[in-house]
Amino acid sequence: MRTRSLVVCLFVSATTAFAASDRPAARPDSPALWGGPDTYPAGVTPAAPLSRTREGGRPDAFTPSLMPFSISLGEEMPTSGLIASPPEYSPTRGVLYAYVPGQWTNVVTQMVKELTNDPNCPTCDEVAYVVVRNASEENTARNAFIAAGANMNKVKFLRFSLNALWIRDYGPHFIWQNGVLALTDSHYYPTRPLDNFVPTQVGMDYQPDPNFPTLKMKTYDQPLYFSGGNFQPGPNRTGFVTTLVNGDNPASAGFDAALIAEIYNRYQGIDTLHVFSALPASVDGTGHIDMWFYLVDDDDIIISEFKPGSNATAISITNNAVPYMQNLGFTVHRTPAWNTGSTHWTYTNAYRVNNRIFTIRYNAYPTENAAALAAFQAAAGPGVLLNPIECTDIIPAAGAIHCIVMQVPRYTNPLPAAHVITPAGGELLVSGTTHTIEWIASDTDNREIPSVDLLYSYDGGASWQPIATTTNSGSYNWTVPALWSNSALVKVVVHASDGDTAEATSTDVFQIAPATRTLYTYATGAGVDKFAYGFATNSWGANVNNVRKPVLSQLTSANYTRIATSNATGGNTDTNRYISTQPPSGTEATHVFEFTIAAPAADLAAINMLWEGYADDCAQSEVYVWDYVQGQWSDGQGTQPGNYGQNRFVDNWAGNRDGFMTGTLRSNLDRYIGPGGQMTFLLYVERATSETFLDYVEVSTDALPAGCPGDMDCDGDVDFNDIDYFVAALSGESSFIGFHVAMTGNPPTCSVDNADTNGDLAVDFDDIDGFVALIGTICP
Repeated sequence: MRTRSLVVCLFVSATTAFAASDRPAARPDSPALWGGPDTYPAGVTPAAPLSRTREGGRPDAFTPSLMPFSISLGEEMPTSGLIASPPEYSPTRGVLYAYVPGQWTNVVTQMVKELTNDPNCPTCDEVAYVVVRNASEENTARNAFIAAGANMNKVKFLRFSLNALWIRDYGPHFIWQNGVLALTDSHYYPTRPLDNFVPTQVGMDYQPDPNFPTLKMKTYDQPLYFSGGNFQPGPNRTGFVTTLVNGDNPASAGFDAALIAEIYNRYQGIDTLHVFSALPASVDGTGHIDMWFYLVDDDDIIISEFKPGSNATAISITNNAVPYMQNLGFTVHRTPAWNTGSTHWTYTNAYRVNNRIFTIRYNAYPTENAAALAAFQAAAGPGVLLNPIECTDIIPAAGAIHCIVMQVPRYTNPLPAAHVITPAGGELLVSGTTHTIEWIASDTDNREIPSVDLLYSYDGGASWQPIATTTNSGSYNWTVPALWSNSALVKVVVHASDGDTAEATSTDVFQIAPATRTLYTYATGAGVDKFAYGFATNSWGANVNNVRKPVLSQLTSANYTRIATSNATGGNTDTNRYISTQPPSGTEATHVFEFTIAAPAADLAAINMLWEGYADDCAQSEVYVWDYVQGQWSDGQGTQPGNYGQNRFVDNWAGNRDGFMTGTLRSNLDRYIGPGGQMTFLLYVERATSETFLDYVEVSTDALPAGCPGDMDCDGDVDFNDIDYFVAALSGESSFIGFHVAMTGNPPTCSVDNADTNGDLAVDFDDIDGFVALIGTICP
């Protein structure tokens, strides 16, 4: 796909960090919904209210300029399927909330009631997905919702561990992958590791329920630190953020503007990223764009207008955004904004659910409320309902309602859609091994899909063979059949509950062959021909960049044993896994693994790697491979400059439990095996003081069998029985495979390349004389 990106930045300086005020008493403006301070039954412990601002203050990235400028990015990046972010105002199937006792549950209750039982929208069918921490708190939330008048047939509870209710900020971030719903999980505040893992749990751990639209979907680890409140996707593959993204992902950590744009493009389908100055921290403690900027639709936007006498920089930032957005084709509408002490009063922290926009109301400010409602109605038009939510209680915590919800996009096509994730194309699947087929699928209104058919083709799609009919779990462990094909494909056919079907195939062909797989683990040879070193470095630039062994302390025998098998089932204290020493303050967990590969690179078709484990507090772990030619860490996928250095890893994982980091190298293998047969890998944690928890490490190599020119019936010699097969090969691999199936009932177990008797890497009539000369020979 085309992935040209443009970063447009507007920078200003910022001042001291926001200090959150104490939570004010709840205002009894609506007795049915408020009823005074929160009360909780026995066994429910309210959490301390956590402000939307991060502990320790926010970083600021700025230049003195107030004028916008642009950076063009011309790098093409391949991906499996077209990635796109649903715009802020796109069709919605439901809304995610977090209900944490002690954290503004009165506001959440009001919002759930209005979503599920709005007298002005009796036909609305949107679902409230409510994340709670345990059964007791679910019961508390249920009782509160019932008392408020919510329609509980539209409320689905999810149980995950939480720190706070700011679910917009920690996610998930929903995307479309080839028209199918998926999600990404970016990095959130380091001090809130439970929140940081919620998006992955939503996608991976959601249990299907026939009464509700599904949330089970493919989840991607996005290697960027940003909060959802500082990202608004808009029309034509555009996105809008503030310079907070530069502060959270600084150049000192390898993030220049081009890399930030590239990550947004790769993971969220953003071709043009517009970057505005963050408001000064004394005005807004979050730095998020949703505190002063809200996209209503493709053509209209709300931008805050600070009252006269407000912070001059805040006035400049918001006023300068007006002509900029007008030049992009938007009609700009303004709503009041102001500060009293450390509280930033804003109306843009609203959110849209189809033909309803949930807006903000402050009961002590009726004049401002009226002006904001008028601006929203003018922007949205007469067909959109406005539903004000009282936010006086929550706004001193630097957020209102946009920041405590996340809309779930609605799949609106009348027919289902599917996409094959793996095998995507270019892989080598070894006969007799197990390969996990992965796919995603969506149906109208996000309905559950009951079943799928899986098939494979060994002839480029000319014919299809059944694999299995199974549930729509998104994955299936396939035992790879015994055959040789350079043009294999996998197909998934999804069957919707209403009888509709859709199908998808691998993006490109892959290879199936009877290769020899050699496994390298620490079960044998640890400290002899397999080594591991740890455990911390001061920084990538000072210690890791261009350094093959940045750490030199070898693991103990006991720790080698711990990473030799996949047997850890517990948490951070499970001694079946290797637990690194906690890195000292200001240092990052760093480990090097080295394997001696028995075969020369020229004899190998693929090198595979697998790491199982995680880093503490949901920090990001990254695996790199050393390029002996470049003298640098790399992603192992090529020789371009963009494949080397910090943030150019093979795979990454951020979680609070074991995850898998995997990768396969298929080209330029001689770059990754040193003169003595060594392959060197780096496990690096992108956050100071977070230790590594590692359960298992594995490297394997795949070697194709030596070819036997002229042996076309795959029996180990060249004789007259090979003639007809050779003739079929002259018409291409599909004809060669088809002839084998017609003659023997099975596809071949040798390569069509055996017909290349003159060694010019092509099968054609020039090979005939060579084939005739080989008749009567035996394969070596």
